[in-house]
Amino acid sequence: MVRQFYALLTHAGEKAVATAALTGVPVGFAYMAVGDGGGYLPLPDADQNALVNEVYRAPLNRLIIADHRQNIIRAEIVIPAQKGGFWIREAALFDDSGLCLAVANLPESFKPELSSGAGRQQAVNIWIAVSNAADVNLIADPAVIMASVSEVEKAKSEVKDYVDEMGAQLQHMVKSEISQARRDMWEEDNPVGTTRFFNQWLNPNEKWPWSEWIYTGENKTIRIGKADGSDVGQTGGSDTVTLTRQHLPAAPITVTGVATDVDLGTKETLPAGEHVHGGVPERNNEWELGGGVRVLFDPNAAGSTDSAGEHIHQIALGSHSHIVQGETENLGQGKSLSVTEAHTLLMCWSRVA
Repeated sequence: MVRQFYALLTHAGEKAVATAALTGVPVGFAYMAVGDGGGYLPLPDADQNALVNEVYRAPLNRLIIADHRQNIIRAEIVIPAQKGGFWIREAALFDDSGLCLAVANLPESFKPELSSGAGRQQAVNIWIAVSNAADVNLIADPAVIMASVSEVEKAKSEVKDYVDEMGAQLQHMVKSEISQARRDMWEEDNPVGTTRFFNQWLNPNEKWPWSEWIYTGENKTIRIGKADGSDVGQTGGSDTVTLTRQHLPAAPITVTGVATDVDLGTKETLPAGEHVHGGVPERNNEWELGGGVRVLFDPNAAGSTDSAGEHIHQIALGSHSHIVQGETENLGQGKSLSVTEAHTLLMCWSRVA
């Protein structure tokens, strides 16, 4: 089958490639021109030094090796949307001096101009076989290459995928770094030995599982320990106390009083039958007094009165009082009393690891 579309080196192009192989100076493909073929599809000819009817020329957008094994290179220009209004049926490659090095025919296409309302960016590519691709000065610098729309979209997609992937990695790294920084700051604020209060139920072993906390005990108050830490963690004390005598002030309790004055008046003894009374001086005879009997009394000796019949005596007591001493009843019942002060209950945890 005869090929309808193809590209070939002109005689000048063949000579340039051969010279490059001998001198080591690569061929400098620099420009591409396109033409409308004068209204017909031309056949490329090695004797050509120009297009049948050139309509547009531009520096190469890129010149790369398309097939290393067959030494095929690909040359490309990009016609911007602002240029157009012509048909494309032929193309040619030129060096910096304007020498035509290769020609090709192309499937005809119309390149509209943006001002006509149907502009588009269009890439034109020529594939040419050379004896050695190394003898061709390739153009692959991204700084001078104009990408096609499809390439841009592909690049955008690749960049987006890369950015998404890197963004996810970066986000993970940032979160990890922030988490580690927060962890380091937390460790500085909560070293082992830290005691924390919470005004709601909270278990720090669950909230900060990398650490270990113990509950300091229920219904306890806090008291400052020794500065050298020798008694830290010790417990003691009680919420109730029972007072005994040893807790009272060291002072005697004396109970002294005087009974109320009472006038008892005159009292009489009960009848006691016939009797005598002692406590009088002794008589020198036993005769009763009276009549012509004389009786002498010895004050140095005790005696008794004469016997008298049954009689009573009256005793005048008068007004008097008495000193009273004694003990009171127990002042209390010996029960304990609470010494718990007004307070607010909090949770208290201490870190041990």
